[in-house]
Amino acid sequence: MASTARRPLPRSYAHVPRTILWLIPGGDLLLAGRPLRVEPFYLGKWPITNEQFEAFDPDYERSALSPGDRDLATGVSWRQADAYCRWYAAVSRKPMRLPTRVEWLYACLGSSVPDDALPWSATPELVERRCWHAGNSGGQARHPERRDANDFGLHGMLGSVWEWVAPDEEDDDRGTLCGGSFRLEAAELHCELQKRESAAFSADDTGFRVARSFRIRG
Repeated sequence: MASTARRPLPRSYAHVPRTILWLIPGGDLLLAGRPLRVEPFYLGKWPITNEQFEAFDPDYERSALSPGDRDLATGVSWRQADAYCRWYAAVSRKPMRLPTRVEWLYACLGSSVPDDALPWSATPELVERRCWHAGNSGGQARHPERRDANDFGLHGMLGSVWEWVAPDEEDDDRGTLCGGSFRLEAAELHCELQKRESAAFSADDTGFRVARSFRIRG
């Protein structure tokens, strides 16, 4: 499981295992009957891996369900995910952060958002091709790169691991997890899937991916 310890900042960003950030184009999202404009932003192509998280936390213990260097870091709480983003921002000198709930939903839906096409998760065949779930994961938090990407080029937005997002309010002591995990049945997976937990909650199917704003507001 993850701890709260962290390494000193390395001498060079070149020595830090980096996440691959994908540019998500801006667009409109209809949420609870209200249209929202989502600005362009960067999002990790898949969640943070063990070797990436270990660069931040030397005491991190890998799960037996996700043991490899490039397997996903699990057992991470919201507080630890947020701390990693702050550390990674300091290392990279770029404003790394957790995605907002709206950004995560928009990214999950993919390019079906602006043109009202059939959501990529709408059929069992598509879910099977793109998601690790209870029926095909063998009870392991498998790397989502081995499944097809969605229309924005992102892997594992559904299934694999529950993903932490930024709180809706600054002083919120609870976090939101999105997307489900390898423990859920395929029929349970959809982009609006989320649950609320304490900021200290962690489990062997919780992880996160990193975001960065495309435009920095002055």
